Amino acid sequence: MRRLCLFILAAVLSPGTNTFVGAAAAETGRMPWFFVQGLKIDTTSLLPVPDPLSGSNPEYPLVSTSVPDLGAPFQDPHFHTTLTRVTGGGFLRHEYSRFDPFNTDQSRILLLNIESGFAVYKGEALPYELESNRVMAMLDLAEPRWDPRDPDLIWGFREFSIMTVNVQTGSATMVKNFKNDSKIGSIIAAETDLFRIATRDEGESSCDKRYWALAFQGSDLDYALRYLFTWDRQQDQVLGLYSISAEEREIDWVGMSCLGGFVLIGGDPLNGGNLTGLTMANRELDRFHRLDYGTAHSDVALDADGKEVIVMQNVRTDYVDLIPIDWTTLPILNAGENCEGTNRTPLIRLYYASDNPDSFGSGIHISCNTPGYCVISTYIGPGEPERNWLDRTNVLVELNRNDPNVFYLSKVHNTTQEYWEETHATITNDGSKVL
Repeated sequence: MRRLCLFILAAVLSPGTNTFVGAAAAETGRMPWFFVQGLKIDTTSLLPVPDPLSGSNPEYPLVSTSVPDLGAPFQDPHFHTTLTRVTGGGFLRHEYSRFDPFNTDQSRILLLNIESGFAVYKGEALPYELESNRVMAMLDLAEPRWDPRDPDLIWGFREFSIMTVNVQTGSATMVKNFKNDSKIGSIIAAETDLFRIATRDEGESSCDKRYWALAFQGSDLDYALRYLFTWDRQQDQVLGLYSISAEEREIDWVGMSCLGGFVLIGGDPLNGGNLTGLTMANRELDRFHRLDYGTAHSDVALDADGKEVIVMQNVRTDYVDLIPIDWTTLPILNAGENCEGTNRTPLIRLYYASDNPDSFGSGIHISCNTPGYCVISTYIGPGEPERNWLDRTNVLVELNRNDPNVFYLSKVHNTTQEYWEETHATITNDGSKVL
């Protein structure tokens, strides 16, 4: 059982503001997180949220404090979780809530400077951005992601190729060049405005890097995605190919489910054809099913039973839902509908009620990297009052369909003016840290 502690991370925020990072005591060794059976986070010292499905819960207003010293642990005054500030400031942060920035043994961390791009740093000495911690810059590699087993290896894209880079040696290896693929190479040759493969930054391969759901992007048609395809790395085989019609091109992201069972397409609710709203598909891309009205902040996950799900903000009901990636799951299409009969589990109510003094005034991000758990973080704009129990608060959710408990983690000190100032809290794959 893992004990979850929290730290504070100063990232790409305004001077004097910060977000947070968390750490745990136990170690996983080199075992990939998705093979760890019965992984449990010790929540006995965390404060439960009494009724997450209510708009009203005990409120813990932010306590004003000075910027904490680098590397000096301190306690959240309400929740008594331990926090530590691990970066100085400026324009350096982790990329996004959906991705674990640490490698598998947590000896290195991948961080993003919004002016100069990605770089790898040693993950032990503080602050992380010390020049002596810098391992290498990740130049000319799009969507970099750590390997689940090898702590030295990062995966990413370069034009039409899947690449790996060894951060210890600096050597790059081409895993697959789709220009040379017998099934789809001719498309690249014929449609000369196509310029890269991508997930649109938010998708991922299956956790073991076997199955990939990707898109071809072109410079014509306002840089719209033009084709979806799936690739089995083990067999070196393109399993499915789908031409995206003009009415289907509003797509936020594309990726695989955690275990590689399904493709997920973050479609717009106004799309037509097969890609309306959040959509699942088989690996052959010849069967599609709408999971929800639209696509909002979310993360793919494994629930407490090890089943493939996605946790997403529901823009029709203002709840955060656990949505099974299953052909029997039904979308909620109309505002105010309940989830009965849809196969989903509501986790938290987002009480967006402008005429109520207790209404929720923050935005959220979702991170479900640890099997059976997710972290929901909040961000709020300048001058916005803290009215609801969830405002300026980060919480941990157990992804148990029968008993989805929620726990207070920490308060949020940063105030958001730009997208990159948003909290974007991310829990590590092994459940040991929240950044």
